[in-house]
Formats: sequence, C-alpha cells, structure tokens
Amino acid sequence: MKDWLSVILVLLIIGVFLDGIRRMRLAKKANIKLSKNAKKADLVSGAADGARSSEFPSGGARVVEHRDEDVAEDLNKAVRQNYQGSRQTRGAPRRIPEQVSLNLEESVPMLMDSVELEEAQEDNKQAIEPQVGSMNVASLPAESAEGDVRSAEHEAVISEMSDSGENVTQADYDDRDDSDEEIYVEPDEVLVMNVMAKSGTCFPGEGLLNTLMDQGLKLGEMDIFHRHRNNDGDGAILFSLANMVVPGTFNLAQMADFQTPGVSLFLSLPIKGDSLDAYNDMATTARAIAESLGGELKDENRSVMTQQTIEHGRQRVIEYERKRKLVRA
Repeated sequence: MKDWLSVILVLLIIGVFLDGIRRMRLAKKANIKLSKNAKKADLVSGAADGARSSEFPSGGARVVEHRDEDVAEDLNKAVRQNYQGSRQTRGAPRRIPEQVSLNLEESVPMLMDSVELEEAQEDNKQAIEPQVGSMNVASLPAESAEGDVRSAEHEAVISEMSDSGENVTQADYDDRDDSDEEIYVEPDEVLVMNVMAKSGTCFPGEGLLNTLMDQGLKLGEMDIFHRHRNNDGDGAILFSLANMVVPGTFNLAQMADFQTPGVSLFLSLPIKGDSLDAYNDMATTARAIAESLGGELKDENRSVMTQQTIEHGRQRVIEYERKRKLVRA
C-alpha cells in the first residue's frame, strides 16, 4: 500500500512539472505574438502620423492641399509685384516706429545731436566746394583749401568793417569768431542714472510732468528735459533727462495720455560749470523723482543703484577733471 502511494505521489509531481513547462511555452508564444502585432500597429500608426504631421525637424513638410496651377501662377505674380514695389519705395523716408524699450547699451550722447549741427556742417561743406577762378579747390590738400577759404573770409570781414569806419584789429576778428560760432564738443564722459517704474507698471504722463517741473527741469532742445545752470531755464545745460522709450522724447500736448516704464538722466562731460556739483545734483534729482513716483533708482546697467554706486560715479567725475587739468597744463 505504501509503495502505491509513493508511485502516485511521484506521478503527481511529474504531472505538475510538465504542466508548468507547458504553461510557460504557451505564455512565451503569446508574448511573441503580441510583440509582432504591436510592431505592426506602430508601423501603421507611424505612417498615418507622418502623413498628418511630419513637420518636426527630422520629418518633411505636411501637405495641406494642392493648389490649381492658375491659382499658383496668380500667387507668383503677386509676390513678384510686391517685390518690385518694395524695391521702388525702399529709399522713401521711414515712419517713426512705435515706442519700444530704450537700449541703454547705445551711446547716450546720440540724444544730443541737433539739426542745427547738421546744417552747420552742411554749410561749411558748401563753403569749401566752390572754385576760385580757374583753380580747382578739390585738387588742393584739405588743409590748404580750408586755410584759403578762412583767409578769404577773414579779409572780407576786415574789409567790411574798414568800410564802415571802424578800427579793425586781429583781436576784434577773433572775438567775433568766438561769439558767433558755437562749436559742438563730443562728450568725453557720460554718466547715466535710470529711474524705472516697478515691474509691470508705468509712470503716468501727468504725474511725471509735475514731478519734473517740481525738480526744476525744463523741456528744451531735442524735446527732452534739461537742468540749466540758472533756475529760470537759461544758461548752460548741466544734465538732461530723456524718455527710456525710443525715440526718447516728450510731447507736452500728449502727456495726459502718455506713460513710460522709466526715464534716463545723463551727465555729459565736459560742461560749463562744476562737474562734481552737477553730478551730485543729478543724483539728488533722480532720487527725488523715484521717491515721488514710487519708482526704483537704477544705474546705467539697470542694476539697483546703491550709495556705493553713486560714490563710484563721483570718483569717475573727479578722475575725469584731474585728467582734463593735466591735458590743459
């Protein structure tokens, strides 16, 4: 009896083992079949997706529709006509663009260029061009031609004053040149301070105008504000204030509808006055504007301006004046 039980137990164990092997084989075949079906499905879906949206960098362009030949020809003609029109009007004057953020990386003295300067340069150019007799002035060296023109002007002025009965001297002529001609001097050093509204806000035009007027700034040349040596708006310009938005100007007639993210104060050295006092005045004015409008005081790189930054600007002014005195000496 015990022998029969042992045999039956062994047979059961063998049957369970064989059944397990059979199940493993069936599962493996099923997995292989599913993998093949999945690959086929991926290929089909990939082809469909490629036909629908193959606009990725590694794929082609998606074809939306095919135009008729007549429509395509009309489009080509329109493109050619637009191109020819753009070539003909390329030299036309440009309209002033809408206001965009002012790039402070550009040199600030560009705001100081004036129409009067350009006209003066054009007049000087025209005065040198004419020929004297049969001599071609353009063929002479530049310095010689300019000297001849100045000499002719000198003699004409002296002759005119002599005819009027005045006692003419060289000093009188020199004084006349100094008083009548105003020469533009390119700034050697420019110091900039920015007053910016808080992030996501702008300064209102009327509030800004009232603050600038309270600080003694006057709208003047180049349609920007200036601080003059005299409180009545006369005298030499000490420093200026421009809009931070291109083209940097202000229009008093539109201040009610005007707004700006900030303004830029700049001191262009040399000036006709005490440079250090002008810088201190500019720093005080910038701080007062920021406090009045709830803005933030920034340096020329639009970083927060600290007392250390202001002191560094003072040292730049002092160093500039020191070098200027050495050159004069």
